[in-house]
Amino acid sequence: MIDSVEPNSKEAEEKLLACCCVDETSNVFDALKDISAEDFYYYKHKLIFQAISHLSQSSTPIDSVSIMEYVKSIDCLDEVDGAVGIMEILDKAATSVQVSYYTDIVREKSKLRKLRRTFLNAAEDASNETVNSEDIKSKVDSSLGTIAPEVEDLSVKSTAIELKDDFVKMMSGEYVTDVVKTHLPQLDSMLGSGGIGVGEVLTLSAPTSCGKSALALYIALQAAHNDATPTLIFSLEMPRKQILKRMTQALAGANLKQIQDKVMHTDKLARVNKALDTISEMPLYTIHTVKNPNDLASKARNLVRKYGIKLIVIDYLQLVPWSSKAGSKTEGIADISHKIKQIALELNVSILLLSQVNRDGAKRETGLSIYDLKDSGDIENDADIVLLLWPKNGDIEGAKNHDDKGPYTELQYNIAKNREGERGIGGYLKFYHCLGRFK
Repeated sequence: MIDSVEPNSKEAEEKLLACCCVDETSNVFDALKDISAEDFYYYKHKLIFQAISHLSQSSTPIDSVSIMEYVKSIDCLDEVDGAVGIMEILDKAATSVQVSYYTDIVREKSKLRKLRRTFLNAAEDASNETVNSEDIKSKVDSSLGTIAPEVEDLSVKSTAIELKDDFVKMMSGEYVTDVVKTHLPQLDSMLGSGGIGVGEVLTLSAPTSCGKSALALYIALQAAHNDATPTLIFSLEMPRKQILKRMTQALAGANLKQIQDKVMHTDKLARVNKALDTISEMPLYTIHTVKNPNDLASKARNLVRKYGIKLIVIDYLQLVPWSSKAGSKTEGIADISHKIKQIALELNVSILLLSQVNRDGAKRETGLSIYDLKDSGDIENDADIVLLLWPKNGDIEGAKNHDDKGPYTELQYNIAKNREGERGIGGYLKFYHCLGRFK
């Protein structure tokens, strides 16, 4: 059995509180930023630290009198053993230069307690068999991310040096941008980074049957095939076999319906088989079920760690289950959108997010606007790029045509938001639906 006493250091907590009252130096205020009252194990110490934090923000001297007055104001004087209890702690021998040392101990003990509780709760859920393994794992991953996040370098110095190096390489023509290209030249040229930058979310929205899923798979295929970009696809409406059929069709340039109709020529069939062999060796991974945004984040985090994923495709936003705790559907979708943007920043990946449009936008013949994104205005706020796609003149049948490559649908697109480039610009794409290709 695990010892029931949680990690703590009464002496370090008392010393830290005493340090904060020796004099009001920058060391003390740094400590107040680094920890919170919740990091203290003893309730008495929580209350005293809460008092110190409050007093530090109101320019009131931090001493036994002011602490006692604050504790009295929240009716908790007995909980800290009165004036005597406060004085006992503040009389501990300490100097302000020791603040960081005791802060580290208190924070470390707090992290250990949180880790212990996380794994004990997971063990209890596993023993009771009331929660399935994926949900337990998702909860643990989510907790670990908040308990012990990686220490960030918040200084701009290293980034400034990196930018100077980038500028030198740009001038010499040696610079290679860290982006995922769509491999649609007219589109890449309009995006500020020349593609989807790391940490960026490109939201692609279009009416039903306009080929947004096909375009997302085409971009994913081109990235994995041409640039060997490790790519993860969350497809919440298509199974893996259907995704591979579409990708095979696009890579081979062959209409797979000809196989079903038993009319495909042997040379084309050879191209199809070669395409399948090629795709099987690409760094492509697919997931088809998620339980909630945290589960999506957990799975993305694991595959980034395992395979070095650089592009994540999510098809599509409104199919990700949202928690009823979020309130309305609008609030639930907003929560998912926020989480997806956090995933991009946390994991340093590019995300291609598909989203539906509302009914008014789908019916409008003059095209879409950014206000037609369905369910939540937060989708626009969280996206770095918003790409809107619709049939030419708003008529899916009237947009159909034919050339020497076969039948196609002419689609119009508009970059309604472009954080690193010009917005409100666009053009036309030909969607060869029998081949799954775009031009």
